Amino acid sequence: MTPERFSEIVAAYGGSPRRWPENERAAALGFIAANPAQAEVALAPAAELDDLLSRHRVAAPDGALARRIIATAPQALWRRTRLVWRCAGLAGIGLAGALAGVLTVAVLLPLDNAPDDGDAYALTVFGDMQGDVQ
Repeated sequence: MTPERFSEIVAAYGGSPRRWPENERAAALGFIAANPAQAEVALAPAAELDDLLSRHRVAAPDGALARRIIATAPQALWRRTRLVWRCAGLAGIGLAGALAGVLTVAVLLPLDNAPDDGDAYALTVFGDMQGDVQ
């Protein structure tokens, strides 16, 4: 184990070996045994932070907050479910309209009337380009 890797482990997981990754724990403990002064440089600040974090306590929420959350949960879920169904309905309407348009075009424009190369003028809005131009 390198000193840099030991410092990374201590910075990430704290000073307590029980929180270190299992696959690197033995090597880290071996590093401490072989280099106690160097290990102490990394372990001292981690131990202070561990101690500070272990003494910190979060206050329990009051009963009114818990009652409000429980009372509004079904309503919030129902609103979210209605929104999903509305969006799904709009998407279904859009798909139905697109399908109706495709079917209409397919019925009104049969494929057997496709122009050949000689009728290219029929594809323009001007009609017969060979005619009289004034």
